[in-house]
Amino acid sequence: MDPNTRIVPAVFGQIVTSLDDLDQAIATIILTQPGSVPTSPEKGCDLLPYIDLPSNEAIPKVGRAVWDALTMWEPRIVLTDVSVYETSYARLSCNIYWQPVESVIDDLRSTTVPLNSSGQSLAGVLQ
Repeated sequence: MDPNTRIVPAVFGQIVTSLDDLDQAIATIILTQPGSVPTSPEKGCDLLPYIDLPSNEAIPKVGRAVWDALTMWEPRIVLTDVSVYETSYARLSCNIYWQPVESVIDDLRSTTVPLNSSGQSLAGVLQ
């Protein structure tokens, strides 16, 4: 559980398969700070530089960072859109619209990842 937002992600800490595995991988990549995974020090999404920026400056930069990280680190999906928005003062959330690369269905999926300004989630701390 995120101590600041009291949000319990549905898939963290659980064994998941299929499309839920992709949802979990997307959230994990976004919430992992580069350098925090010893075996893959470059893996993750560097959102820390945007913590103290005003929302109107941070939102497009966070969206770009999320897009770049997912394009680099999750080859099993095709991104169609990344939408970052402010949920309350200094709190952002990110909707990621994607499709599985190898899928017989043409469904567009959406994963929502809450971000917060304290750095807790941005640093990749998953509780």
